Parts: sequence; structure tokens; C-alpha cells
Amino acid sequence: MPEFVSERYSSAVQGPVRLALLRSTLCGTALLALAACGGGGDGDGGGSGSQDEYSVNVPVPPDSGGTGILGSYYVSTFAPYEALAAQLRTSALYTIQRIGASFAPIAARVEYAHAVGLTGKGQVISIVDAGFRKTHETIADSIIQIQPEAETSLDPDGRSHGTMVASIAAGYSDTIVGVAPNASLLLGSFNTDSTLARATNAALSNGAVAQNNSWGLVDGTTFGTLYATPENFQAVFGSGTAYTRALQAYSAQGVVVFAVSNDTTDTMAGLMEGLPLLMPELESGWLAVANALPDYDANGINSVQLVSAACLEAAAWCLLADGTWYGATASGDASYGIGYGSSFAAPQVTGALALLAEAFPNLTPHQLRLRLLASADNSFFTPDQWLEIENGLKHGYNDTYGHGFLDIRAALLPIGTPKVTLANGIAVTLEKPPVVAGSAFGDSISRSLSSVNISVTDSLDAEFRTPGGALTATAGLPELGTARLARAFSTGLEARRVASLGGFSDSFESFPGRTVTTRTADTRLSASVLMPEGGTGDYGISVSTALAEGPTRLDLGLKVARDQGTVLGLGDDGAGSDLFAVQLALSQELAGDTFVSLTGEVGRASLAQTEIFSDVSSASFDSVGLEVGRRNLATKGDRLAFGARLPMAVTSGKAEAVLPVFSRATGTTSYEPIAIDLAPEARQLDLSVSYQRPVGDNLELMLELVHSKNQGNRAGEQDSAAVLALTWAF
Repeated sequence: MPEFVSERYSSAVQGPVRLALLRSTLCGTALLALAACGGGGDGDGGGSGSQDEYSVNVPVPPDSGGTGILGSYYVSTFAPYEALAAQLRTSALYTIQRIGASFAPIAARVEYAHAVGLTGKGQVISIVDAGFRKTHETIADSIIQIQPEAETSLDPDGRSHGTMVASIAAGYSDTIVGVAPNASLLLGSFNTDSTLARATNAALSNGAVAQNNSWGLVDGTTFGTLYATPENFQAVFGSGTAYTRALQAYSAQGVVVFAVSNDTTDTMAGLMEGLPLLMPELESGWLAVANALPDYDANGINSVQLVSAACLEAAAWCLLADGTWYGATASGDASYGIGYGSSFAAPQVTGALALLAEAFPNLTPHQLRLRLLASADNSFFTPDQWLEIENGLKHGYNDTYGHGFLDIRAALLPIGTPKVTLANGIAVTLEKPPVVAGSAFGDSISRSLSSVNISVTDSLDAEFRTPGGALTATAGLPELGTARLARAFSTGLEARRVASLGGFSDSFESFPGRTVTTRTADTRLSASVLMPEGGTGDYGISVSTALAEGPTRLDLGLKVARDQGTVLGLGDDGAGSDLFAVQLALSQELAGDTFVSLTGEVGRASLAQTEIFSDVSSASFDSVGLEVGRRNLATKGDRLAFGARLPMAVTSGKAEAVLPVFSRATGTTSYEPIAIDLAPEARQLDLSVSYQRPVGDNLELMLELVHSKNQGNRAGEQDSAAVLALTWAF
């Protein structure tokens, strides 16, 4: 009878068990080897599957998006759960896994899944192994099915292997917690081709998200790894066996996980972890797991020491995990020991698939497999190959480390570019907010959308919830002092000073770009042209005439412009709006060179349509300014003025968006129309005091202090600035 030895796939198990020589057969030509050591059990049947649940007191932040496992939305951060994750890292159930330089669950970021309440509940895991103690406290109540062969140890001293593997994937007791502690277990045997086929068919019929295989084939002559070559495949499986047919059926639905050999001198991938090389149809449901000791910090993996075979030819579907774990042994129902080896790295990946299946119930096991590959931490090496995961998303890997280290935290966050799918089927990416509202809208759109939670999906079709306000942003406002200085130079200081004699100081104060103003000699007629910056951007023209002159002067103006988004934009770059406005300016000369002026405008804008909004009306807007001052105060031609101004803001306008809204009450998503009031609740108010004077031929000086309240028509936003400007005309 051919032999297999556990040393090929294990280092050691410390505690009440030891390494042993095991015996089995597979197709009569090859040898089986455990990927680590231990295992055993006795009796028939299985437990009830009603294990006491592992739970964490998950806090619900104030901005909760609903109830359930991921009841609080987090699209780009685990910040609401960071404190609880830190508590888990220092809890007894976790710190027992701190073994020398190893702290396996923390390296894989398991605590973040547990912190948000993920435990694998409702998911089924298949474990194909040897020697299970079905009555062990960590797994007894999780077992829903066990093969009789899986309870019979192949050697009395090697009974802990399957028990330990199962406890890592889905165990829970007062002593330890596994990766997916509330998952259900199917326990099967790799003893023969027929037992392997039965275990794999049971995984398919029970809807197991993953099947763990911490064993491999070894050469019966040299006890070396049986490499993934066509000759070896033919010798073991021939033209097909019940097991290979079962693998084909199961891997089309679930994910098969194989531990790699622990022999660091291997030059090729083992036959089982590399089987998709010879049966390509298996690859979409296949993962290989190598063992590595990582150096890491809160941000990621810095380096690893590989303590198993490399990924080699299986690299395209290979991950790393730390295979050092304090787990269940089979000496008793409450016995434990330390295991080392790729056997104990693999069930961490298997458990991770159960966690993801609970978090993303709409995704298939194959999609979850892609999440693990796409989120693996590969920052500690330079990839030389790239796997196109899906939808144009690629992830780098190499033959040594595969795709990198298991990162459950990253797998639970959006991968790639999130998108929202509209009712018409159009997917709008959220690489940047799809609605960039101009300053005249203020926070009106985000305010209207903030009352709902929107369902978004990432590049791998995982669904997340985000506040509706995340779909919009206000066009960037320049720093107040910079903006005032830019306007001072764009209009000309002398023009601003002379404007107090009547007319409009700046018809385009809210717009970027340079304004060129010209007047007739008698100042009755004036025209201003807004020049686009760099040949692109906003542009427009304003023409005004004096209706009355003298101490009391009244000017009437008309303005037309094209806004490219800064003031009245509702979309992405280039989504402009056309506007028309009527302007009035009233100035009154008082005694002692004192003056008061009042300017205002009302207008209408035809707004650009955007993908997010199904209907957008035109918008009304206005602006008003008051200035009181005195000329010739300290010297001839100077000017001191106090001003108050309400810059351009929308006063009426409506839009509607039909979006996938998540209901907190029902926990479901449906498309609902959301009415949006385009008028901001808060108006920007600019208070200023300025002093101007000519200081020489063609030389003008200005000092201005300004405070802006509700800047950008956004409630609570404030800024203050002091501006000193000196211009020389030549």
C-alpha cells in the first residue's frame, strides 16, 4: 500500500499531538500528504449545527444606513469600527494567537470583519481532511454533516489535523475564535477517490461557499511533491475519475481551496494546487494558499518570510496567509495546541470566503474569490504579471508570492471605482462626484439628497450604501483673499474706484476670468466683457446705460453669459449653463463727498442636463450689493467704502433624480424619485471695508478687509481675508 507523510505539508503541531506516518491510497498510484499535521475523531453522524453564536457588541454610528450585518454604511473607511477592532486585537480570544513573531488573525485583518458583526453566519464550509473529533467544543455544534471515513483516524497519533483545520475556519469556544465562527461545517475524507468525490458532491448539494483541502499528493518513491505535470495528472487521474468529475461540478459553483506544499525547495507547483493548469475549467473556482510570516503595520504588509513552497505555476490564483495558529486538537473535547504549516493558512482563506458571502449575499462564490485576489496586499513586492480580475480591473502578482497576503479588511471595502446604476440602466461612476454644483446652488443638492441612502456597487459588483449627498460636490471655491485679489486685478483698481461715481463696478464678480470694462467719456454708457481664462471657461458681456444723472443716478444693464460650471453648473466639466440678467444700479451723492450705492440683478438660467437628474428646470437667481463711503477723505481722489453684498444665488429651481434608494425599514433597495430644491437655504454675505488711492502717475493702491459668511451659499462656511494690492498701468 502506498504511503504518504505529513512532513511534506507540515512543520509541527505542538501540544498533546505529534507527527505521525499516515497511510492511504488514491487511484492506487500516488501518495496523499497532509499540509500540516494532526487529526482524528470517532462516532457517526454530526452535530445539530446550532452552535452558540460568536458575537461582538457592534456599535451603530449616528449615521447608520440601516440594520443588519453591514447596517452602517462605510464606503471608504472602517473608522466607525476602529475602536472596536482595537479592542478585539487585545482580547483573550485574539491574543492567544500571538505566537512568537506571528499574530495570524491580525495579519489577515480578521478583527475588522468581526468588528462589523460578520461571523460567517448562514454559510456552509466544506473541510476535506483526515481525523476529526466531532465532539470538540470548537466545532461540535457547527457540524451539519460528517462522512464516517472522516471520523476514523488513519493513525491513532495523527488525529488532530482535520480538527485543527476546521477550528481555524469556523471554530468557536471560550478559548479560541476561528475566522468564520458561526459558519456550518461539512466534514469529509480524502482517503480514496470515492470519499473525495462524496465530500465534493456534498459540498455542491449543500451550497458550500468553499471547500478546504489542506492536503496534497506526493511521489511514492521519493516522498517529494507530485508536481502539476501532464504525466503526473495522467498517472493519477487518467481520463477522469469520480473525484475529478465532482471537482468540475463543484468548482463551477463554489471555490476549492488547496494548501501548497511546505517544502521550500519545490521548483514546481503541486498537482492539486496547480490542477487548473491541467484542467483549465477549474480555475474560476480555485485558490491556492501558501504560508508566510509577515512583517506588517496598521497600513499593510511590509515584507514576508516565505515558509512554504512558493506559488510557482499556481501564482495566478494563489494567496499568502500566516499558517501559525493555536487551534483545536483531538486529544479531548477541550484540547488545544499550536500548528505550523500551509494547512493552517488555507482555512483562513476558506473562512474569509464565508465572511464575504455573509457580507455580500448577492455575489457568487466565484465573485468572492475575485475579491480576495483583487484585495490581496501586494505592496511588499513588485508584480511582474497582471491578472484582469473583471471590468478592466487588474491585480499584480508574481510566481513567488502570488497575489500577495490575505487582506479581509480590504476585501470588505469597495474595490475599483464605485458606481451608481440609474433607473434607465446607465451606470455613473463615482470616481468623482457626478454632480458638481456651482456656488449659486450652495449645498442645496447635497441637502436634498442627504435624507436618503443610495445603493452603489464597486467594480466587482459588491453593493454598498452611501449617503445620497456623496453624489454631489460644490465647485471648488478659491481662498477668499486670493479671489478678492484676483478680482481686483481683473477689473482694474482704478475702475473700481471710479465706479462709485455711478454704474457697475464689476458685472461678473462671481465668475472667474478677466473683466474688461470700457465707458464713454460722459460715463453714460459702459460695457464689460468677461474673458475666458486661457481661452476656455466662462464668458459673457454686460451693457449698461444711465437712465438718470446728477446727485441721484440710476443705471440699467443687461447681461448674457455662458457659465461652464463655477457658478451655475450642475454636471461634470464642460456642463455649462446659459444665463440672462437685468441689472440695476442706484447711487446717491451726499454732502461732503459721501456716497451710497445699491446694485442688484435678477436673472434666469437654462441649466445643463446631467445623467443623474431625470428632469431639470430653469433657475432664477439674483444678487444685491450695498456700499457706503466717502471720496477725497485723506487726499484728493482716495476712496473709503464699507460694503455688504449677497453674491449670486439661485432663488428658485427644481430637479428630480430617480435613484436606487436603500430603505432602512425594509432593508431593500428600490428606485425612487427624489425631488431636489435648487435654492440654497443659506445665502453668502460678504462684509468689507476698503480704502483706495492713487499714489502716483498710473499707480493705484488698495487695502481691503473682508469677511464672508456662508461662503459659497453653504451654511456655516466662513472665511476672512486682508488684501493689499498695488497696480501700475503702462
